[in-house]
Amino acid sequence: MGEQPVGRLLVRYSLPAIAGFLASALYQFADRIIVGRGVGTDGMAAVTACFPLAVVSMAVALLLGTGTGNRIAVLLGQKDRDSAERVLGQSVRLGFASGTVLALMIWAFTRPLLLTCGCDARLLPMAIPFARILAIGQVFVIVLISMGNILRVQGRPMLGLAFMLGSNALNVCLATLAVFYWHLGITGTALATALSQVIGCSLVLSFVQSRRSVVHIRRRFLRADRATAHAIISLGAPFGLMQILATLVFLAANHGAAGQAGSRGLAALGVLNTVAMLLIHPSLGVMQAMMPLVGFNKGAGRLNRVRELLVRVLVACISMGICFSIGLAIFSGPVASLFSKTDPELIEMVRRGLPWFVVPITLFGLTGTMAHYFLAVHEPRKAAVLLLGRQILAILLFLVLPRLLGFYGMYVAAPLADLPFLVVGAAFMLRELARLKLALAQEVNPAEPSVVAE
Repeated sequence: MGEQPVGRLLVRYSLPAIAGFLASALYQFADRIIVGRGVGTDGMAAVTACFPLAVVSMAVALLLGTGTGNRIAVLLGQKDRDSAERVLGQSVRLGFASGTVLALMIWAFTRPLLLTCGCDARLLPMAIPFARILAIGQVFVIVLISMGNILRVQGRPMLGLAFMLGSNALNVCLATLAVFYWHLGITGTALATALSQVIGCSLVLSFVQSRRSVVHIRRRFLRADRATAHAIISLGAPFGLMQILATLVFLAANHGAAGQAGSRGLAALGVLNTVAMLLIHPSLGVMQAMMPLVGFNKGAGRLNRVRELLVRVLVACISMGICFSIGLAIFSGPVASLFSKTDPELIEMVRRGLPWFVVPITLFGLTGTMAHYFLAVHEPRKAAVLLLGRQILAILLFLVLPRLLGFYGMYVAAPLADLPFLVVGAAFMLRELARLKLALAQEVNPAEPSVVAE
């Protein structure tokens, strides 16, 4: 990480991360197409209403996965395998326990939870079984995602990717059969998702228990250990908080869309979010890959490589965002028509909204890069301003703008939430690049700080 060319390192570290993010996003994309064409607008609306519940499970998975991976990485670096396996055991215990609690809560309060998520009462007969079946699968997806981080820590990122790709491919195949051949509707897609998650989780756990794994799950470490559990949760809390705020953003957006256009509005919002998430994940993969590289070189005092990494990632992510935005603005019609063959009004709502919903992808190239950079150099407050501040503003705008502007307010809420933090991110970027340049100049000529300052 400190010697190889920066460009080659970024490609090497980015590809598994991008592929992993895209695997999940492509499943969501394919699932929306299957439901839209096989079930219809109401089916997509019901799936969209259930999505915030899945995001809560994702928050728990990222919290445990990030905390576990970071802690085990340090312990393995210290050659303390016994403590690493203690952390692993606590992570598995917390994963199954939290997943079970979430599933029981969803089963017990399905109706009020779905109404809170913006589900129309007319859609409840379709959405309730979907949400309950998915809740069972979330027990296993929490463990699956957290175990994926364990594989990366062991130097096997492609193996974790293979498990995720296999699980998603099986999911799409089963969902296609369930909808178009067995005519099970969105209940069939939920069954397909839950089954694929159980299989994926079982395969990952089998590998962790095999001889090829560096750490293993030991029965003696599955007992409650408050200190270890607290360490895991503390390290992963920032990412969990980000996902919780994302859940609130989806809740606000669901209510805004349903309030203006009913189930069709919910369905359109689901499509818009799915496309936006698909296009933002390549940039997110590059940002994730940048973090360990920046952290290592910062710690090693190689500030020239830190600056080069930051500049390259900024250019790459902003360029990708611009290209995706232009491409989707040109082909918004064909993309929108993928998701329905019987509802021209839905297609038109999506077509009008896609150019607006991809604007944040371009802006995220700067704000997201700077946020991940600050996390890598242990400046979490600046990262929190960029990431959490934007989500808080988005919640307010999704609640207010649709009431003032109608459904058009749904289109402009996300870009308007990003604009203030684009300015903040640009100021952070210019200041950080200037600081790195000054530090490098002082390394070259430490005896003349005044000349450097000029």
